[in-house]
Amino acid sequence: MQLHDIAPAERHQLSPGARSIRRAGVIALATGIAVIIGLSVSGTATAANKDGHGECTNGTLRGDYGILVSGVRGLGPGVTESFVGTALRTYDGAGQFTQTDNGHGAITGVQQDVPAYGTYEVHADCSGTSLIHFPGAPFPVETAFVIVAHGDEVKDAVMAPASNLVTASLWRVGR
Repeated sequence: MQLHDIAPAERHQLSPGARSIRRAGVIALATGIAVIIGLSVSGTATAANKDGHGECTNGTLRGDYGILVSGVRGLGPGVTESFVGTALRTYDGAGQFTQTDNGHGAITGVQQDVPAYGTYEVHADCSGTSLIHFPGAPFPVETAFVIVAHGDEVKDAVMAPASNLVTASLWRVGR
């Protein structure tokens, strides 16, 4: 029997495992496209420093920001979990921050008051990168972000480790 002898409907039937892999690939592709679109669109929404200048610096991020984070994170080789969380991050305006996290993972359960610290770099176009260090983690979490709403909001996406598909929104606390 040759391929042209098989009815078109039969050619498209996949095993359950193949369908799962195909579905995971489609979801990963859609997530990647959404992050790319979000980051490229956000490039047009540059913030202004408190001084009213159009360019951003590390000083654009200063003070306390509330964070809402969600996504899928890696727990080890081949193991991931969905999770949600909140945090309070304090930027020093000079490229460093501290934060306290609270989260709930599908596997790890509730984690409260987890301290973390990191560094950040803001580019003139109000995009930037950060490294977040969690106690006991073998490596930092790398993110890419964009500052919007004149420094009152930050939109963040995890770039590494690769097993993490995580986004976060940060809002300035008080004023």
